[in-house]
Amino acid sequence: MTEEIFVIQALSTGPDGFPYDEIVDIAVCGVDLDKSEYRTVYHNVVSYDPKRLGKKKLDYLSGIGGPFAEEIYAGDPERKVAEEISLIIDGKSIAAFDARQEFGRYMTCDPWDITYRSSVMPSVSSKMPISLKCRDPSDEPVTIRKAYIRLLRNDPAHIGTGRRAIHLAQMTSELMIYMRSKGKY
Repeated sequence: MTEEIFVIQALSTGPDGFPYDEIVDIAVCGVDLDKSEYRTVYHNVVSYDPKRLGKKKLDYLSGIGGPFAEEIYAGDPERKVAEEISLIIDGKSIAAFDARQEFGRYMTCDPWDITYRSSVMPSVSSKMPISLKCRDPSDEPVTIRKAYIRLLRNDPAHIGTGRRAIHLAQMTSELMIYMRSKGKY
């Protein structure tokens, strides 16, 4: 029996990473590769004052499918969300579709800092055909959807048109399971 791998996907306020942009929507799924199944473990929106974020960041979020200003305003404090994520992943194996985006640009910085807390597995995209890899880390949400649609034609996670962090985590989990079934992850 293998241990569960925790897939983390987040949406941020822009394409540039910390300290220019903030995580506003984050989700975690636990994947059991032996059983070829996943479970949704966590999903939350981080609270920011939309006025502080500004129009450019809110427009960026609107363009990628949310969360929207009302949800961000009503979200939970960043420190609380980071602590809840920490409780889930400390000492565990973690992965993302593109680790450069999730971990390199955001989650190695306070308050998310995963350094020395988790074992980072290879990016799911690193095991895919070149046409389904992220050319730029900020393309990750679009690339996840593209890979999911191309490789898993029957929408096994029942995502439909969902574009939030929870949907990205679920699609990445299904892609990880698919790649494992092909002997590539």
